[in-house]
Amino acid sequence: MNRYILFVVLSLFSTANIAQDANYWSSSYGPGGFMVPGSTIVKNGDSGVLFYNPALLAFNTKNASNISGSIYNYQITRFNDGAGLGLSLKANTANILPVLASNTIYVKLKKPITVAYALMTSPVMRFQASQRRDGAINVLGDGYSPGNEFFVGQYVHSNSTDETTGLLAVGQSITPKLAAGISFAVTYRRQEFHHNLSLSALINDNQSFDQRLVSIQEYYLMHSRVYNLGIKAGLSYELSPKHHLGLLLTLPNIHLSGKGDLIMEYSINNLRLFNEEIFLIASSKQTKVTSRWKTPLSVAGGYAYNYGKGQLYFSAEYFAKIKEYNVLTPREEFFVRPDTGYDQRFTSSMMQMKSIHKSILNFSVGASFPIKKSIQGYASVRTDFNYSDEPNFKDEDGYRSNTATWNLYHMQIGTNFKKRRFNLRAGVLLSYGHISKSEQMVNFDEPTDSKYLEGTIKNISASRLSAGLMLAYIHNF
Repeated sequence: MNRYILFVVLSLFSTANIAQDANYWSSSYGPGGFMVPGSTIVKNGDSGVLFYNPALLAFNTKNASNISGSIYNYQITRFNDGAGLGLSLKANTANILPVLASNTIYVKLKKPITVAYALMTSPVMRFQASQRRDGAINVLGDGYSPGNEFFVGQYVHSNSTDETTGLLAVGQSITPKLAAGISFAVTYRRQEFHHNLSLSALINDNQSFDQRLVSIQEYYLMHSRVYNLGIKAGLSYELSPKHHLGLLLTLPNIHLSGKGDLIMEYSINNLRLFNEEIFLIASSKQTKVTSRWKTPLSVAGGYAYNYGKGQLYFSAEYFAKIKEYNVLTPREEFFVRPDTGYDQRFTSSMMQMKSIHKSILNFSVGASFPIKKSIQGYASVRTDFNYSDEPNFKDEDGYRSNTATWNLYHMQIGTNFKKRRFNLRAGVLLSYGHISKSEQMVNFDEPTDSKYLEGTIKNISASRLSAGLMLAYIHNF
């Protein structure tokens, strides 16, 4: 089969394993995913693959195509007591997810170069959960509503982010021991964020036959579409046949374009505070709003040691911080209706989607080892620290772009079956993350009118568990 036809066919199935929305190393294709073909920044003997460090392409002297994928992935994400005691927010997902389709071409020039191009689609975050509480609770002040009131609280939270990337990379040998490479990637990032909170209580009015409803509604829906350009430059150096070094510099992404749409409504009806009834509606819809997504400067280094027919691998990557910025910035338009301006808390800043990143350092360790003549074993572990820096937001206005707040730890184990014309690699991918103090999204415990029909927001625990089966195929032409 012609290699170009094969690449087009493979591209139709190109998606990536589920990552997280505030973790840089969740994808198994990266400096720490040693088992996945090309997921290394030092020379490891793989051929015919797209390397994360483009300098390693210089060692590929064959034309080849590669498809790598997680053929099955199951994930559980849980916020324990996320909406109150016994009211957890939980999402279970199961997916069949190929990862990456790429083509590698060796160009015989006076100084040969190797070119690779690829298509990747990564579901960064897919979370959707809802919760509800209803019953007789003393929510309103006894002065105007004695006894328990019928209370209903409902909450829906969903956050879905996907990235599609087209990539071009070039690698070339500078000397017999030194190689350099550069890659360019255009990424299309799509995010849909939904927050819907409804709180209601019926007033007990002993002086009339009518029952009035006290209600607070908060609805927010955001769609964002951003195009970015990413540039990576790498070096590979061979100290000796047994010792290999790698260095990779990733520049902050370059914003190409980005637009978003949002709709929000916040309303208060019949709420009594300080002997005064409050009625409010703040509502707006905005389209083609400026949207952006930032990634930081990062530096990765790696070392590999060849022992017999196996290899030990170590890598680390430092990510710089990113100051607070708006993923989506609403225009200064009417929000409170009518636009009386009587309450400065309800401005268009309530509609912004924001993010902030702290600096982090991730590590990975991997090993390959012979099992049989044509079968090689692989194993690796890596950290995946969360970069969200919520305590340093300048205020509470708006919504944060990420749902995940926990550190993750990944493990991979599998084998590679090698033949003259192809390699077939299969394995198991496991991930676990936990945080003991994560702020609730909402609290339905002990709601009161003085707290706008909510209880006191508390810290809770949250966790994520993921298991998948990976399959990778490399065909050498």
